Amino acid sequence: MTSIDAALATNAMEFLSVVWVEVTMASLAALVWFSVSGSIVLPKQGKLSPRLPCAGGSEQSSPFQTATKALRQGRLSEGIALVVQLPETLAGTVPASIAPRLLMAVAKASSFEEALTELKVLAGKVEARALEAAILEASKNKDITACRHLQALAVPMLILKSSRALEALARVYAADIAMLRILVEDAEAPLAQCFAGAVLEACAAMQEIDLAVDVFEKVAEVDAAALRAVAEKASQSVGKPGAHKSLKYGSSSDATLAKEIRASGKAGKLDAALKLFDQAGSQSRSAFLYNTVLDACIECGSVDKAANYFSQAQSNGFADVVSYNLMMKAYLANENESAAANLLGELAEKGLSASHSSYHGLLNARVCAHDHKGAWKLVVQMKAGGLSPNMITCSILLKCKANGVNEISRILELVDATEAKMDDIFFATVVEACARTNCFDLLSKQTTKFTREGGSVLLTASTYGSMIKAYGQMWDVKRVWELWGEMTSNNVQPTAITLGCMIEALVSNRRTAEAWQLVQQMLREDITRPLVNTVIYSTIIKGFAQMKEIGKVMTLYDEMRAHGCQANTITYNTILNAFAQGGAMDRVPALLEDMKTASPAVEPDIVTYSTLVKGFCNSGCLDRSLELVKEMCASGKFVPDEVMYNSLLDGCAKEQRPDDALKLFDEMKKSGVPPSNYTLSMLVKLMGRCRRLNQAFSLIEEITSEYNLKVNIQVYTCLITACFNNRQAFKAIALHDQIIKEGLQPDEMTYNVLVQGCLKAGLVDKAVQMAKCACGVGALKGKSMRPGIGERCLAELTSALGGAASSAAKALRAELGEHCVAPKGKGKGSFKGR
Repeated sequence: MTSIDAALATNAMEFLSVVWVEVTMASLAALVWFSVSGSIVLPKQGKLSPRLPCAGGSEQSSPFQTATKALRQGRLSEGIALVVQLPETLAGTVPASIAPRLLMAVAKASSFEEALTELKVLAGKVEARALEAAILEASKNKDITACRHLQALAVPMLILKSSRALEALARVYAADIAMLRILVEDAEAPLAQCFAGAVLEACAAMQEIDLAVDVFEKVAEVDAAALRAVAEKASQSVGKPGAHKSLKYGSSSDATLAKEIRASGKAGKLDAALKLFDQAGSQSRSAFLYNTVLDACIECGSVDKAANYFSQAQSNGFADVVSYNLMMKAYLANENESAAANLLGELAEKGLSASHSSYHGLLNARVCAHDHKGAWKLVVQMKAGGLSPNMITCSILLKCKANGVNEISRILELVDATEAKMDDIFFATVVEACARTNCFDLLSKQTTKFTREGGSVLLTASTYGSMIKAYGQMWDVKRVWELWGEMTSNNVQPTAITLGCMIEALVSNRRTAEAWQLVQQMLREDITRPLVNTVIYSTIIKGFAQMKEIGKVMTLYDEMRAHGCQANTITYNTILNAFAQGGAMDRVPALLEDMKTASPAVEPDIVTYSTLVKGFCNSGCLDRSLELVKEMCASGKFVPDEVMYNSLLDGCAKEQRPDDALKLFDEMKKSGVPPSNYTLSMLVKLMGRCRRLNQAFSLIEEITSEYNLKVNIQVYTCLITACFNNRQAFKAIALHDQIIKEGLQPDEMTYNVLVQGCLKAGLVDKAVQMAKCACGVGALKGKSMRPGIGERCLAELTSALGGAASSAAKALRAELGEHCVAPKGKGKGSFKGR
């Protein structure tokens, strides 16, 4: 807090001068007394100010020192209570030596609203110079949040903002037009010249016309000329007009006219706006007025008229960088990016320097078009023009959903290069981008940076939600709980979205029981009970459904209804899917009745029907599924899609009903639903089981030819299985050769089927050959993919060779290598040999 004291000293010179004179006079009086009496008389103990015990209890300190220490150590409530009892405070004014420290402590409190409530006991007792000192300190440290809090507490604390305080705030908010507008609107007219000048400089940098007009309307006439010079100089530093006429903001009457033009444009009255501009006359026109009429044209969607006035401004030498930016904005809004790009290139030719806004519109267009190369070309061009990318530049780049790891890393390098501190909104954007691309190492780095800059206390519920979601995707449940605890300890009230992120993080990490416990906790508090909504319940129900815990699913469903939380289609589909996966289709009728009797009734969608069809097929009730599909088609609301047809075909395969399957397949083709490899695998599997091998081959030939479908390894595996089941071992082996010829890679399942099929057919030599191929020996030698074979498959092959102790088995094992067995837990199709 030494810097606060220094700021205080700067702003309280008159006060200190008076104190110094009094101290000097007292010292002289003491010297005279000592000279005359030759002794020092101590005051009586009873006349001393009472002392309070210090923290250690062994030494005494004054109330002032104790209050200062409490504020310095973050014990705000205690500090405020002690300040209230100070003699100066009781007399009507908080001491100037402690007031700035007190205000800054409140501004930096983890819960500003609560701290302000406690501080209001001192309303009307804090001087303006104390607020000024605190604001100057916060602005010096570029602590935007502290500045906002200091600004916010001024009104309830009845503290006037001095001109220096307003100027400091204006410079801190130089890139935040909304906060600048609030400052101008709240400040009393006439505006102080230093404050108005700072706002106008910001307006010139951001090409903000509206606010500049408002400023000129509130300044004193005597200051108008000087402020116009400030505005022109600021505009020239942005645009560098060179040989062109100097920029003019005109008189206060011109400012009034500009505001009327802008108001007409916003009201959609373009003719009225143009009439006002024409009445100004050619002699009084300026870049300021031209930009105002350009903005009115653009506001009314008349790009052609805007282009005409832009040409006039160019001809008269009044086109500045603001004019170019406005026209670029108009062209981009009308998807004429090439015209906007041409204007950007023309800026340099006219001797004008582009601003950040000149590039940001085009950059946003390239990002929206997913043109990474074009976007980064603009960034390079911006740097070459002497403009360093700022937070807005980085925010535009980060919003591209197609960004990869390299792009995110490159953008964050730009962020690190900027001097500005991240606010909580931008940090939330960083969190989301890193989570979306799984750049969790970069996220950790940026989180550390944000915390180091003092940002942790500024996090909003939304930012906490984004971080919780990100760490949930990292499977870091410990960190997820830490963030939730940090949020609650900082008294940040969670939103329904934040709670949803927390529940989703827990459920996705198979911590559904913990998620349910958290919801119970939320339901016990009046303030958090409304956060528990249908989405929250549906997520937890989904978690228990994945674990096939039907009992808990129904308990949650009943609890949900008991709390008056209306289940939606997603909720019911999740429960139905739990029934389908858990073999509890007998519960379906009661749930469907709940959907019908709900108020309002919940209508089934295509997912509902697909889930029911799949569930009935899995439970061996194909006929019930077919009836359900007929009912659905009869309603005229939905038609079967590929997922539904595949479920029906799977049901036919389970019940070995090939004729029904072929009939369904014909209906599928007539409905215009193209089959996939999954459809083909169902048909091949069914035909193989029903001893219709030739028909299986015919279907493959027919479908691949008609739909230009390339058969995948799963379909071939089903066909190989069908060949062995139909005692056509050599056809199966021939299919292996065909797979290799087509450039497909057999997986571990394919080779298991080939080896075991050959063994059952008595073709031990062929089984050995297939095992060698699986491990990269022989036909596949030199290939990078060596899936290997299953442990059980290898055991069967070893047994066929005479047992593990036989010389043939030992020789084969040595030839295949140590890692010929596919590792467990990797999933079918991803096994590798040595």
